[in-house]
Amino acid sequence: MWYFSSPDWANKIALESSRQSLTYQQLADAVTAHQTWLQAQSIQTLAIAMDNCVEWVLFDLACQQAGLCCVPVPSFFSPAQTSHLLTQSGVELLLTEDSSEQTNETPFQQVFMQRFQVDTPPVMPQGTHKITFTSGTTGNPKGVCLSTQSQQNVAQSLAEAVAIPQVRHLCLLPLTTLLENVAGVYAPLLVGGTVILASQSDRGFSGSRLTQPQNMLTLISQQQPHSVILVPELLSLFIGACIQGWQPPSSLQFIAVGGGKVAPGLLNKARALGLPVYQGYGLSECASVVALNTPQEELLSSAGKVLPHNQLRIEDDELIVSGNLFLGYLNQPDSFYPQEVHTGDLVRLDQHFLTIEGRRKNVLINSFGRNISPEWVEAELMATGCFREVLVFGDALPCCGALLTPLHEAISEQQIAHCLQTTNQGLPDYAQIVHWITLSQPFISINGLVTATGKPIRDKILTHFQQEITALYASSYDSAYPSSIGDIR
Repeated sequence: MWYFSSPDWANKIALESSRQSLTYQQLADAVTAHQTWLQAQSIQTLAIAMDNCVEWVLFDLACQQAGLCCVPVPSFFSPAQTSHLLTQSGVELLLTEDSSEQTNETPFQQVFMQRFQVDTPPVMPQGTHKITFTSGTTGNPKGVCLSTQSQQNVAQSLAEAVAIPQVRHLCLLPLTTLLENVAGVYAPLLVGGTVILASQSDRGFSGSRLTQPQNMLTLISQQQPHSVILVPELLSLFIGACIQGWQPPSSLQFIAVGGGKVAPGLLNKARALGLPVYQGYGLSECASVVALNTPQEELLSSAGKVLPHNQLRIEDDELIVSGNLFLGYLNQPDSFYPQEVHTGDLVRLDQHFLTIEGRRKNVLINSFGRNISPEWVEAELMATGCFREVLVFGDALPCCGALLTPLHEAISEQQIAHCLQTTNQGLPDYAQIVHWITLSQPFISINGLVTATGKPIRDKILTHFQQEITALYASSYDSAYPSSIGDIR
């Protein structure tokens, strides 16, 4: 068992939650019991649709031990996205904490199961032990197939780079997030650490949105962790809370931040407040982290030093990664067993430190680390028949917004709000339009905002309306945390 490499750890706490804790010996025994049960179910693919909890980790590790494929189900996916995930990956058994007419009890506390008949077996690369689904830049999320070894390679590199022996790590992100799964569970278990697991409510989340920031701050103060992983929006929360007088626990030694664009000013402000923040970079196709700043090796303006499990090269300013890669995309055999990954990120490499300078693809990455294609959401809005023009924005922001030109003057603000509400019902929460600006004239009538063929020039349009957009988001921030997301619904 890779996570139980020292007999000295037998009585040390490996997993801890408000409901239970397991020593390393109890963890090993529990994983074996879960493995035995899974093998008795005669399945090859298991989906986990549960909140952060001890059972989530046990089933994940049991799948590795049994050689089964594990498919985490993000709680923030829309019903259509979840259905797509289950169908595409050929899930035979779904585990959930919710009992219903469709589910049956299991021998494990507060874990219920639902069986599925697989009519069309999925096509996946040999050796696939986890399928992590992207947040879905378009409506249907893409399944990234990973081997157990590729995930463990990343975890080993992280454990050596961070170098906190027997670390006490608090999982703030959902375990369905590959970054938290690999860096927040596997890496601590490699060094005899303790993984602290808390419910969505205790972490202050609802879906992918942070709605109760005080819950998260209270949890951190109570648990006294050595390390946490943040997305940029949560770093903003930390900074805003510190400005308002919150004192982070002195135990905190390492705050990793990744999953999206981090403004240099945000990192500088965090350091000025004494927060031990270190930026990293990664992607699912590389089994998570590719580069990371650490106390031992750091370039503050960069996304970190390249970790040893990867090799990088730059072609036409685009980062291309090889060495420790995914096995391919689910049901896309042409993608199987790649030798390298074209990331789409425009970068600069300076003495093994990676600096991200832009993206080749038109993808928004919000401050919670969710990737969104603006054209997808724009198409959904245009389908309502209410608008002549739509432009969706939200890069490095907590939620999406839109510039809207009504189809005609007779369309009222109430009708626009109804169109947005209807559209949002069919979108996952991270892609829903929370803010909007109604324009009185179309882009085409404003000089320099469209091409000769009438195509909107995104950068110029966003620059033109930057003052209005900034004011739109500033007005929604919680007054208690002026530098962080507030209760945005």
